[in-house]
Amino acid sequence: MVVWRGVGPCGCPVCWCFAVYCDMRNELLAWFAREGLLLHDVVTSAEDPQHDGVKVTVKAPIVALSHASDDFRECPDPVLFGYPESCLELMNLEDFHSFVLQWFEQAVAAGMGRCFVCNQMLDTGTEKPWDAVFVSHDMFCWLLVHFDCKRYLNRDLKGRNPFEVTLHPPEFFDLRLT
Repeated sequence: MVVWRGVGPCGCPVCWCFAVYCDMRNELLAWFAREGLLLHDVVTSAEDPQHDGVKVTVKAPIVALSHASDDFRECPDPVLFGYPESCLELMNLEDFHSFVLQWFEQAVAAGMGRCFVCNQMLDTGTEKPWDAVFVSHDMFCWLLVHFDCKRYLNRDLKGRNPFEVTLHPPEFFDLRLT
C-alpha cells in the first residue's frame, strides 16, 4: 500500500492511501491501466476530523472459474506462464483475451471450470459448448458460461461487487508459446 500525506485543497491535512490488493507485477498493473481496465473504490473516513483520510483501492481484472466465492482468481500474468518479458508491450486487449482463453481451456481440461450461470462442470467436448466472456460493466472479469446460459448472465452478475471478492492466485498451466 502506498500512503501519501499532504494538505488538501482547503488547507486541512489529508492522508491518501492507495491500496492495491494483489501480488500482481507492476508491469501488468501498468498494462491494465493503459487499457483502462483498473477499477477504483474511494472511501473517506469522517469519524475523526483530526485524522481525515481518503482510501483509494485499485482493482485489476479478475477471472472466475465459477460463481462460487472460492473460485475467483487474480488475473494470470502472461510472463509468469512462459511468455517473453516484453509480451505486454506488444499485446492489445484481444491478445490478452486469447491468453485468458488459453488459461481457461487448461482449467476446464483439469476439471476446474463451471458455468457461471448453471454451475455445471464444463468439459472440452462439443455436446454443451461454452465460452469465456469478458464482463466490462460494473466490474472487469473473465468468466466461463455455456452458450445457452449467456442470456441469464446479467441476472447472475447483478449485485456482485469486485471489491468484496476474495481472490486466490491463478493455477499454473504450461501456456508457453511454441
